[in-house]
Amino acid sequence: MNDERLTGMLAALRTERMERTADQKLRARLENAWTAREGQGGLAWRMRRPVLVIATAALVLGSVATTLSAPGDSPLYSLRVTIEDLAIPLHRDAEDRAEYLVSLLEQRTAEAARLEATGNALAASHARDIERNTLRMVQQNLPVAPDAVEPAPTESPSPSPTPTESPSPTPSPEPSATQRPATPRPTIAPTTVPVTVKPTATATAKPPTATATSQAVSFTGSIKNPDGTPATNVCVSFNAAGPCSVVTTSATFRVTFSGKIGQTVTLYFLRTDGIKTYRAYITKTISNTYMDVGVILLRVQ
Repeated sequence: MNDERLTGMLAALRTERMERTADQKLRARLENAWTAREGQGGLAWRMRRPVLVIATAALVLGSVATTLSAPGDSPLYSLRVTIEDLAIPLHRDAEDRAEYLVSLLEQRTAEAARLEATGNALAASHARDIERNTLRMVQQNLPVAPDAVEPAPTESPSPSPTPTESPSPTPSPEPSATQRPATPRPTIAPTTVPVTVKPTATATAKPPTATATSQAVSFTGSIKNPDGTPATNVCVSFNAAGPCSVVTTSATFRVTFSGKIGQTVTLYFLRTDGIKTYRAYITKTISNTYMDVGVILLRVQ
């Protein structure tokens, strides 16, 4: 078949018309094929959407985990500190918020000490600044423990003895004597004696006494009723008249506050059951940032 014949046959097809039945069958086949293709594309898209969502969530979580574990010498450390600080208001309970702040302070203090040990002065200085800001937040959010002042005993003034006046003796008259003329004596010129002056010792100035700084302190212990059973719903405060710093939900308690090493602190415990009132108190001197004060035994008042 030559080209002229093929061209003539194709030109003749333009004037030919397909039967109606064949046309409908061909149209139906085309429509079914198109519908199946669209269905396969939609199913593939529906299957890809969860995969994309999971991949995006994993990427975000991975970025957050990397940021929250960033060390002090990482560029992400400031972002990590900001995220951790933004989480402080999420801790609504006062004791929970205090524990979170204390944990932040301990982590940042350890990170600054690690950077100083490795010799990274710039990162260590930045970490120390963050540590000081965290300490200020701890002091602002934690109750300040007042000093326990004990009244000094008053001394009664003792009467001073009245001196007894002794009579003065009366002078006896002395006989007057006849004065002789004074004999002139030769004048002697005074001799100059050199005096050696010893230098006075200069007192050595004592260094100023270091003032203890406030820091987060935790007192822990257990509370029992007079019969030895565990006590719950006990108000723990720094004042006998309240307010409560902590209301216990179990037989143990933990109070976190701002105090200084060497400071004497008194804690008051109060529980009432509607009929009787139970009280107790302890006075402790802060020797460490974490102290176990032992068992507190309530007594009926």
